[in-house]
Amino acid sequence: MQPVVQVESAIESIPPMHPLFHAVIWLLAVYCTVLGVKLFLKTKGDSRGLGLGLLIAVLGWACIAAGWEYVLSIVIQNPNETSTLSVPVFRTTMEFGLLIALVSFALVVLSNVCITLQGGDLIRLQKALLRFGLWVLGLSIIYQVHFAGQYSIRTLVIGVGGALVFVVGLGLQRTLTNLFSGFDLQADHVFKKGDMVQIGIGGLEGEVWDTSLRSTRVHTLDGQMLIVANGELLLKEVLNLDQPTRALRVRRTVGISYTTPPMRAKDVMLQVLRQDSAVLKSPAPAVLVLNYGDSSINYELRFWVPDRRMLDDIVDSVLSRVWYALRESDIEIPFPLRTIRMVDMKADAEHVAVIEERVAKMEQIVAKCPLFDEAHMGSLERRELARDAQEIDLQPGELAVRQGEVSDHMYLIVRGSVCVVLKDKDPIEVHAPHWFGEMALLLNQPRSADVMAGQSGVTLLRFAKTSVLPVLKRRPEFAKQLRQISDERRIASGLRDETQRILSFKERVAGLAKRIIVSLQPW
Repeated sequence: MQPVVQVESAIESIPPMHPLFHAVIWLLAVYCTVLGVKLFLKTKGDSRGLGLGLLIAVLGWACIAAGWEYVLSIVIQNPNETSTLSVPVFRTTMEFGLLIALVSFALVVLSNVCITLQGGDLIRLQKALLRFGLWVLGLSIIYQVHFAGQYSIRTLVIGVGGALVFVVGLGLQRTLTNLFSGFDLQADHVFKKGDMVQIGIGGLEGEVWDTSLRSTRVHTLDGQMLIVANGELLLKEVLNLDQPTRALRVRRTVGISYTTPPMRAKDVMLQVLRQDSAVLKSPAPAVLVLNYGDSSINYELRFWVPDRRMLDDIVDSVLSRVWYALRESDIEIPFPLRTIRMVDMKADAEHVAVIEERVAKMEQIVAKCPLFDEAHMGSLERRELARDAQEIDLQPGELAVRQGEVSDHMYLIVRGSVCVVLKDKDPIEVHAPHWFGEMALLLNQPRSADVMAGQSGVTLLRFAKTSVLPVLKRRPEFAKQLRQISDERRIASGLRDETQRILSFKERVAGLAKRIIVSLQPW
């Protein structure tokens, strides 16, 4: 019985080349070798694939240039005919290496283009599909150029394809289910990389980190990586919190005492929602009577936020301001339980009067600072800041903040002065009623300088970040002024380059081209 495939080897003659062309090819081969070694040893992913492809291609060409080309004659016997397929070993090796290099280079360029223009890389499923398509195209070209006249691809597809379909379909049933589910998810545009999603009604929330042929990875809000098989994901309810828009409606319940007329309570809370710059103006916020509870009338605050990622901070800001607004309007949020307290009404009233007197005094002090005047905020915001402010007295030379420490407080100088000490720079003296510490509050960075009390001591008001941020969100003009002053101080102190700016589209494209050219340098 004759074997189905017989392999024979024969030396193939190499046609001579022009000396100049031969020298150019050798220089190109040396360049590809050095670049291939660099990329293969120092990079990962598709860049490493580019280096590997260049090395394989150079190896195949070097063997051809040395006259080592061999041809494998593969005799294929079918029931109806006998075909011979001649495969030049080193030429095929060179072309295979070039195909690896071209596919890897195309994916590297596409990834960098997406990162530059869209701010995010291609997801793994997209890369896999592109890689598969490029490989099929490249192999088809190689086959059409060298082997189409020798052997019919139709015979190969019919003979081998049927067996492969049966074996792969039986052994990889679950994997194929996940694979085709991944295709369905992408075809239906259920989500894309970076979208905020919720897996199941009331389930875990997070950003789509990546999508592969088998599974989808979601980075949850708790910092965990949730890996869900595509087949299982397709069977669940998936809420895309970023599509068709990122805006979401929020509902929160607040209980108000029965002694307060509903219209007055609704008006106070509506003013809070309308003044908060983070709450969308359209659709308009609303406050509705929800029901009559055991100890309160329950109202529902309905408002829209621009993004799920900002939801928790905005809700915290709104509910905190609602408490302040109700307190300022003498509207009670009753306890859900009936309690009986034995108090001295006179002493209690005196205590409340002392607190209110302190707040009023603090508000007057805050109003003297140009940053907190009527041009930047109203009396309500100043009163909120004054209520939460902490008064601190420091002796001469005593440190208010230390360079390098992590804190997010902002300080207002009430009396005296402070000395700001920067490394390798002259000290800067700041007098009342100015402020300092806004850099750490705005940028979440360690303190950039030592700040100590002046020669006559200093009295400071310390504002926590949780007190200042709501005002920044509600008062864009105040936030703009504070950031502008902070930038000017950073430039003056040498902590920020004045030339920093956002790159234009043309500059980003030019930077991308420059990075690609630099990455192709062999040194």
